[in-house]
Order: sequence, then structure tokens, then C-alpha cells
Amino acid sequence: MRTRFRNEDDRWTLDGQKISDVKNLATIKQEIETQGPVILEHWFYRGSCSPDRYIFDDFDELVSYLNDHSFAGDSIHIWSFATTCTQENELASGKCPDENGLVPSRGAY
Repeated sequence: MRTRFRNEDDRWTLDGQKISDVKNLATIKQEIETQGPVILEHWFYRGSCSPDRYIFDDFDELVSYLNDHSFAGDSIHIWSFATTCTQENELASGKCPDENGLVPSRGAY
């Protein structure tokens, strides 16, 4: 990962969790290949802003994103779409109505 800046008060260490760890990357790759997409949440080191969130269904695209858009100290969190986004966890759902407020009771989805 590239370094943009670093504050030594944050106690940088070799022992911390690394998203680039071979085991982490293998776990992510396995999930994408066997279960489908993953959700990535990207918090920016000392960024004072909300995180970015993306869905990846291609491992190489995810790795490219990390290489191109993340910097040392950024925090990356990844979840399985298949186990996280279930009907039991659904917050809301519905069909989009037409200009008269009508929605189809059937349809090919």
C-alpha cells in the first residue's frame, strides 16, 4: 500500500491486522468464487469523512481497487453479500410504482 501521510502518535506496528495478508485475500477470493459478491467498506486514515462502500463480484477488481484507491492506515472491512443480505436482515423492500402508483403483482425478476 502507498503511504500518503503518517502520524506517529497512532503507534504504527508490524503486528496489526492487514487486509493485504495472504490469508485475508485467500478468504475473500474463496468467498467470491463460491458464494458470490462481497461488500467492501473503506474508511480513510485520518480522513474526517464517511466511508466509501462498494460491492465486488470479481476478486481482481477488488485487488485493483485496493491498490489504486487505498493508502497506508486506511481501514477496510469486508462482508459476504450472501450471508449478510438475506430476507431476514432486509430493512425494506417494494416495487417501484408507475406514475399512477400501480405496481405489478407478478413479474420476471
